[in-house]
Amino acid sequence: MTDRVVVLDDFIPSRELSDSLATEGISVEVVHQSEIPCGPGIIALLVGPEITGLEPRHLSDLPDLRLLSATSAGYDHLPVPAARERGLWVTRAVDYCTEEVADHALALTLGLLRSTHTLDRSVHAGGWDVTAAPPRRIAGTVLGLYGFGRTAAAFAERARAVGMTVLVSGRGLSDRAGELAAEGVEVVGFEDLLRRSDVLSLHVPLTSETRGLIDARALSAMTRGAYLVNVSRGGLVDHDALGAALCAGHLAGAAVDVLPNEPPAQDDPALTIPNLVITPHAAWYSPQVAQTLARQSAHNVAAVLTGTSPVGVVAAPGM
Repeated sequence: MTDRVVVLDDFIPSRELSDSLATEGISVEVVHQSEIPCGPGIIALLVGPEITGLEPRHLSDLPDLRLLSATSAGYDHLPVPAARERGLWVTRAVDYCTEEVADHALALTLGLLRSTHTLDRSVHAGGWDVTAAPPRRIAGTVLGLYGFGRTAAAFAERARAVGMTVLVSGRGLSDRAGELAAEGVEVVGFEDLLRRSDVLSLHVPLTSETRGLIDARALSAMTRGAYLVNVSRGGLVDHDALGAALCAGHLAGAAVDVLPNEPPAQDDPALTIPNLVITPHAAWYSPQVAQTLARQSAHNVAAVLTGTSPVGVVAAPGM
């Protein structure tokens, strides 16, 4: 029986993945499908973020599985505890769309501050009045980043280049305060981040600890007239509370690339929230990303099969 790599992600090109595996010296069959597989011979399962319903019982139906891999930076759609108990390698995609997400976060931030989205709507509705949504000066604006991995660091570099002041908060950053200060980035506590940020941008994974992080209390702690940007995961934000903060005028606006339910239903309340810019989970995308994901996925399959360490490790045998 030929070993198989099953791909539950239409975005990853089969040819690129097969060629990359061959370059790594791995001879396996690559199978794209939409339904969760079962049975012997499947050594790796690559799962896109749009796949829902993958449960521990599905892993039990894959006796030869060695690698469970998220083809995205987030891995909350994978049953990680069950995979860890089973002794599987679990990986996520890393550094494959850092530039794209940082660019998107910056574009959303500048759009909010310069009111480009609101003014565009006003013109299309027949208006021609800058006071409908007065743009703000970018230089001197305080950008707060919660989480400071690769993407947030790339965003910070871009923000500083246009004159923004950058604050960061997150786990483990206090030990790096001196290093980051030398780069023009100030480390602060979460409460200070909420209070001092003109724009708050989220850059952490969705976990049990971060789910609902930006709730009514956090939003009320933000400065009146501030903005929120989310290019990470929709579950980080209580969207009912966000809608209330926007309707009340406490926040001047928000821009999100992610929602709790994607795509939203036509009657999703998020679509009626005023001053909320929504893009369709597009921050990660550019034509180059598919090839990068295929090559990284092939490397991880090869690493697991040859006894070396893959990249983006979430769980490992014995971990």
